[in-house]
Amino acid sequence: MRSSLLITHSVTFVVILGCLTTPCKASANRYADQLYEDLLYYYNKNVRPVKNASDVLQVKFGASLIRLIDVDEISQVLTTNLWLEMQWVDDKLKWEPEKWDNIKKLHVPSDQIWTPDILLYNNADGDPHITIMSDALVYHTGVIVWKPPAIYKSFCPIDIEYFPYDKQSCSLKFGGWTYNGFFLDLQQIPSKPGDVVETKYDEKGNEYQYLEQGMDLSFFYR
Repeated sequence: MRSSLLITHSVTFVVILGCLTTPCKASANRYADQLYEDLLYYYNKNVRPVKNASDVLQVKFGASLIRLIDVDEISQVLTTNLWLEMQWVDDKLKWEPEKWDNIKKLHVPSDQIWTPDILLYNNADGDPHITIMSDALVYHTGVIVWKPPAIYKSFCPIDIEYFPYDKQSCSLKFGGWTYNGFFLDLQQIPSKPGDVVETKYDEKGNEYQYLEQGMDLSFFYR
């Protein structure tokens, strides 16, 4: 069993002033176009992006709640709008910025590159896969950052014995589908649990006090 790995990360935005003419912008676009073509021309998105077939690929995964859509007490189904985040290293998508007009990252459609087949295990209805294929950020180091939104319907055991003052705890279980733990090492991006966050209303107008969110990482090897 592997221990969970807690990792904090930051993003630095740098603004450089100096290019104020159209030719400079055109030159930058030309380099970006050529870099994009060179990276993806022979790229096979169906193969894990590792140097050796036996290498384990580490994928960092996190999720945060955007909106509580519905809580169906009868069917015991929770519908949520989530913001997912995944990070991994693609050894086939690296370049030297000094050779490409100092370009350090590209926005690439996620359906053009390999992405982890992470899905919702306790899916109740609809597609358990990620269906909104937003762009991924590809850094020159090979680091990929992908943050797709998603709407999920998950099974949630709901106890209404003390309704309307009951407290529910719903878990959404995510994991790789075709790759076991020896090929895809899923690690968590830690969330920041706290006290009462806010009062939310589902689409039926029902009121819920959203107390806390967090993540727990478990390992199961097939």
